[in-house]
Amino acid sequence: MSKSALLDKLKGHTRTFVVHSNTNPYAAAAAMGAAMGRSQQLGPYFNLSRQLRPGVQAQAAATAAQLPAGHGVSVDFIADWSDFLNQSGLPMCGLGHDPSRTVQENTMRYLYAYHRRVPITAPRAVHESRELCVPQQYQADYAALRVLITSGGDLKPYLSRDILKKKRPDKNDGLLNAWGVQHLHFRPEGTAHILLCRITDTDVFVIQALPHDHDVWVDTSLLQVLHDNWPEQITAGKCNGIQGEAVPSTERLALRNHNANFATTMTDGTVYLAPGGGLMASGDCFEDRSNCDKIYAELACLQEVVRSNAVLFRAALNWPSSKELSIKMIFEDRDCWLYEPTSGSRVSLTIQP
Repeated sequence: MSKSALLDKLKGHTRTFVVHSNTNPYAAAAAMGAAMGRSQQLGPYFNLSRQLRPGVQAQAAATAAQLPAGHGVSVDFIADWSDFLNQSGLPMCGLGHDPSRTVQENTMRYLYAYHRRVPITAPRAVHESRELCVPQQYQADYAALRVLITSGGDLKPYLSRDILKKKRPDKNDGLLNAWGVQHLHFRPEGTAHILLCRITDTDVFVIQALPHDHDVWVDTSLLQVLHDNWPEQITAGKCNGIQGEAVPSTERLALRNHNANFATTMTDGTVYLAPGGGLMASGDCFEDRSNCDKIYAELACLQEVVRSNAVLFRAALNWPSSKELSIKMIFEDRDCWLYEPTSGSRVSLTIQP
């Protein structure tokens, strides 16, 4: 089977990570190992609040033994998460709930749009690369854009046309998913040149202004500038032990169009592979896929812990054995709380290592 035919066959698979290399047979293993290591280092997806209702722990200890063993509790955290997505998570990103998709698929849309494609509205520091050269006709626009960024203005009108014009903030961006690089237009109506940047919640690292054409999405000079100016921003994609190789721009573009990853070598020999998280064969970002898996694994685990400790929850809430108890979860992005819905009482859950 030819390489092109194989890539065609693999494209679209949600759990396949493709790495092309002519010289490194273990490049895919190295990339996935690094990605999994980073995922583990980042830890759990959710930050479960341990805020307690006054007296809850003492009350639980004093009364738990008096309650009938195994008295149950109604809990469905995945349904609670689905409610969060439908009611606030997806609308916050400019997206509507798609009933034709599974909860996991709508979760991927949320993770991509909110955490990746559409930066939160917040003041950011602007850092310019030494190589930055803004064309004369955009100097005034760039100055205005800098003010907007530092003052915390809304960047959505300057981002990809897919976000506002096409109303598709969940449409995958290969450059962003593979290398972690966003592009901004100098004007809301769009411009022939774009500003290539790395955007975090607190900073914008301005790489270069380049013509808005196909080659810009695989232009290795973007990584070279990041490497020369802010290497700490792309450390996640650094691959030790991988041999450098040259991949022509036409081949890089073909690989990107097939959602395949490839190594990029810097002038000092440093090799990067997927510093933006990496492309799954479906076009999704590996980091989003990893977070999606974390979400459902953590919700299932927490749900089982609550069910297994129903007696303690009843004791903590002074809940009579004759009355049905429901424990729900409320979400604010990655922060979440357990509560009893009729009284609105929050309860704490501590999982012992």
